[in-house]
Formats: sequence, structure tokens, C-alpha cells
Amino acid sequence: MRLPSRSIALALVVAALACGDDDGPPSNGSVPGTGSWDVRASLGSARQEMPSALVDGRIYTPGGYDSQGGTVGTLEIYDVAADRWSNGPAMPEGRNHPGVSPLGSLVYVTGGYTTSGPASASVFVFDPAAQAWSTRRAMIGERAAHVTVDYAGKLYAIGGVSGGTVVGTTEVYDPATDTWAALAPMPTSREHLAAAVIGDRILVVGGRRPGNVTALEAYSPASNTWERLADMPTARGGLAAAAFNGKLFAFGGENPGVFPHTEEYDPATNTWRRVADMPTPRHGMGAVTVGNAIFVIGGGDKAGFGASPANERFTPPQ
Repeated sequence: MRLPSRSIALALVVAALACGDDDGPPSNGSVPGTGSWDVRASLGSARQEMPSALVDGRIYTPGGYDSQGGTVGTLEIYDVAADRWSNGPAMPEGRNHPGVSPLGSLVYVTGGYTTSGPASASVFVFDPAAQAWSTRRAMIGERAAHVTVDYAGKLYAIGGVSGGTVVGTTEVYDPATDTWAALAPMPTSREHLAAAVIGDRILVVGGRRPGNVTALEAYSPASNTWERLADMPTARGGLAAAAFNGKLFAFGGENPGVFPHTEEYDPATNTWRRVADMPTPRHGMGAVTVGNAIFVIGGGDKAGFGASPANERFTPPQ
């Protein structure tokens, strides 16, 4: 629906007042000295609520919602060097809001919501060499809108929704024994969260419970303990995160609206700052570090449903 020009102007004023003076720079994708963005080849199909994983120079993007809001098992594979997408074999079953991570030379897809609605405990594994899917032992409990990371050859699943309840449940998968084990739960239960590994810790940021949170908590696998760190400046759920050069970068999110924000956390000083905004504000996307850049893939460009095929590359400040 097209609004009269006066209505547009009023809406912009209201939005600016709602954001406040400390909301940071506008969404122009170019904040001097704080990194830069460029556009790469788009996904073949617009999708959201589908994280991504890097294995051997290729980014794997399975599942999610399509542009019609349907849960799909689509797998697209991005050749970073060639800037080109191709289709892989579909997942055994469609999933949205799964955890997606590399583990060795494989791509693991854990849990997520099924086409019929409930969260699952399933574990699907894609082998790029064989171009085939298989299954592994299910997680201890079903969950969706959680996050997974690989650390020291094991897979960690954290937070999400289980049985309709937001949880802080943490468990670890050992591929050598095909078993899951429960760990110390995350202090701040949340879903639609993001995480990345920096050094010997897993940093878990943002999410909602159901309101958006600013929490940044670090898990130490060696001691099975959690630590609260400096809160993220902007409360956001549905964000993505990636690590680069010893720092954590948090991208996008939703509610209210869709965030363009990119915020950088420095563990050395336990401080945050806002850096160059995303050209296309999104939520429910994947973020993958490759070389000296971070690729932010897919997601929704509207609050709720609004699947996008966007693939944008962020070069962090050096």
C-alpha cells in the first residue's frame, strides 16, 4: 500500500523518536573506519530461519522457510571463490529454525521445527564428499530456535524452545561415540539466539525469552561453567553472529521491525561498539566467517515472514 508523502514523513519522524539519540548511525552500510559491505551472488531461493555452515571453502545452507512460509528441506551450496550457488540433495525432512554447524568435514543439522509444527530432536548429517545425507543419534531433548557450534571436535547445542518452553539447556555431541551428554545450563534461558567460538570459550549473545535480551554469556568447555560478560548495546532476537580476528560480530535481528545493526564485541576490553550497518536489514539468517570476511546469508527482511535471497559480505575493520 502506498502512503501519502505526509504520512511517510510522519512515520519517519516517529521511527526516529522511537530509536532515540543513542541508537547509532543510520542504515547506510558505510560508516567510515568500521568495516565495509558488498553484495555477492544471491541464494537461488529466498529463505529464512536457516543458519549456514562452512566446510572446505563452501557454505552450506539447508532448510528454513521459503518465500511462502513453507518449511523446506532445500540445500544450497555456495562456492566462495567462484561466487556461485548450486543445489545439493534435499534434507531427509524439512526443518525451520534448526541448528546448523560444521563438524570435521560434515555438516550437522540439529532439531528445528518440523513441517507439522513440533520441535524435533533429530540430527541430520550431510557429507559433501558423498553428496548424501544420513542420521545420527537424536539430541537428549527436542529443541528449535537454538544454536549449535563446533568446538574441539565436538558439537554444542545451546538454548532454544523445547516443549513450548524457552530453555537454557546445553548438551554436547561426541562424534566418536555418537552420544550426547548434558552440560551446565546457560544462565539466561533464551531462543532465537546466536553464538561463536573465540579462544577457549563459546560466546552466546542476544535472543528472546520472549522479549529481546542483551545478554552475552560465555561458556568454558574445560570447566563446564558460564560467565556473564558485558551486555550487547541493542536487545535483539533472531540475530546472527560470527567471530573474526578474536572479536564477536552480531548482525541484524527483529522486533520491533528488522534491525540493520552490526555490533562488535572485543573480549580483550569487554566492550561493544556499533560498526557498519547491514545494507539489507534482516533476521533469521546465517553468518559465516571465510578468510578476512563474514558472509551474511538469507533471512527475513520483514518482521515475521519476509524471506530474502540476500548474500552480503562484511569486511570487518582491521
